[in-house]
Amino acid sequence: MRRHIHLQEEQHDVTLHGRPGDWRLQVGDGPPLPVDRTPGPAMKTVLQLGDDSAAMRIAVKGETAYIRAFDRTFTLSVVDPVEQAAQQTGRRANSANAPMPGVVVEIKAAVGDRVVRGQPLMIIESMKILTVISAPRDGRVGEIHFEPGQSFDKNAALVTLGDS
Repeated sequence: MRRHIHLQEEQHDVTLHGRPGDWRLQVGDGPPLPVDRTPGPAMKTVLQLGDDSAAMRIAVKGETAYIRAFDRTFTLSVVDPVEQAAQQTGRRANSANAPMPGVVVEIKAAVGDRVVRGQPLMIIESMKILTVISAPRDGRVGEIHFEPGQSFDKNAALVTLGDS
């Protein structure tokens, strides 16, 4: 889920996304920063917010990340991009939407297939990160809007579900 943090008297959107072992932390429109999951001390990197920067430490336990920067600690949960899109619309999701612009790498379901919530529908690539797009609910695949190799914009409907 996207979180809002207040730093330096400004609000910033912070998202933790990716897949286990290859998570990225993104603050605002900045570049995604890798999250190190190796045992031992927390990963050190620099967080840049406008003209201000600070050393940042990131530690991950399970699906929760603890981020220390600007003398504050923030707690974030890992985002399922499809869940995030559904929550942002505030309604029952009938489509799996693109959490960011990218390219379709692989399609995992076909039109007419019966799917369950969380079942992989396709794999996309964005900023050199592969993301699995999963079914937002139980249903039947009604339409697949893009083929492998095709690019799409953020929030584009990738797969539309019909009733079971």
